[in-house]
Amino acid sequence: MTDTLRLPWADLPPTTPREEEGPSTPTRRPPARRGRRPLSAWPAPAGPLPWQGWHLLVHGPDADMAGFAAEAAGPGLISWPFDAERVEEDMFALAIGANRPGQDRGGLSVEGCRILARQFRAAAEARHARLALRPEGACPLDFNRLVPVPERILQLGATHPDARAWLVANWGVVEAPAQMALVPGRKAGRRLPRGHRAVVYGFFTRGGTPAPVVRRMEEHYPLLTFRLTGRPLT
Repeated sequence: MTDTLRLPWADLPPTTPREEEGPSTPTRRPPARRGRRPLSAWPAPAGPLPWQGWHLLVHGPDADMAGFAAEAAGPGLISWPFDAERVEEDMFALAIGANRPGQDRGGLSVEGCRILARQFRAAAEARHARLALRPEGACPLDFNRLVPVPERILQLGATHPDARAWLVANWGVVEAPAQMALVPGRKAGRRLPRGHRAVVYGFFTRGGTPAPVVRRMEEHYPLLTFRLTGRPLT
């Protein structure tokens, strides 16, 4: 949730201490409660990751296609553990770490960072509640149904390096795809044998390509053909 977060003072230009003020004194960051590593201690992304659009063509015998469609549908989510208190703590640490107090403009007080963290927590809780209400078949091609994330990986949390490494190795991306939907009117590009049919899934990912999860589909469904193609964003 914080990959594309922009704090109120994010666009302020950097400043250099004046020579007569002497070297600046580093500001100590309040430690996170219960010994947790603050979110701001993780390497910060260089910028918002770009989105990539995809079409996945799947075709094969009718019976195998029906079985694949039934097994592939799901809510389209990764069931990471949700800890609202930790969300607030991490957001506060991020705000304090990015804040530059003592300037004539920009920046927040410690209490302002607390308020921002509480507001972010409330938004995160509302989002989590909405996602929990998604119907079981809301996503026609649920990566987590086809290549499930192990429980030991889920318990690490979405930002843990080992969890992200597992997703890159097995899915090719570090989050569930967005806007997964069936694309009507698309064909296989050639005439299929009698008793065969094709479907096309359209979706978006960022930070990688979903080739590893498609390879796993090919291994599990040898009678089906999968063809992944990128499509430009317009």
